[in-house]
Amino acid sequence: MSALIEIFRKAFRKGMFLIPEEVSVQGTIESPIPGRIDGNVRGDVNTMGMLIIGKSGNIRGNIHATNLIAYGRVFGDVFVTNKAVISNKAYIKGDITALILEVEEEAIIEGAIRKNVSDPDTIIPPDPESEINKTNPPPPDEKATTWF
Repeated sequence: MSALIEIFRKAFRKGMFLIPEEVSVQGTIESPIPGRIDGNVRGDVNTMGMLIIGKSGNIRGNIHATNLIAYGRVFGDVFVTNKAVISNKAYIKGDITALILEVEEEAIIEGAIRKNVSDPDTIIPPDPESEINKTNPPPPDEKATTWF
């Protein structure tokens, strides 16, 4: 738990943006500094630093951040280039892609979890249709056989 406190301290030392509980934002948030969201956001959130979603925070959009601590609700996909911590009070309806993921007991995640080993913008989900229609030819030294 002390590592979590240290992350908070580092984020506040650098300066943070804050969206209080009483504030609603419509549109994309782009920020080069860390931030905390306790209000409502309808749109994507992109930050180069730490993003903290407070217990009253509610985001309807995708998130791109370096680090994430989530206590609130997210309805969208989450892309974290370093570490994501999902608390026991958090609800996430969407996929999570992160290098390191810590999920506390009783957290709710309705979506896929992926380990990020590359840039999140390069992650393209596989097309299930192309996998179904793909036929595997026989190896070159074997001949195809038929029933007739």
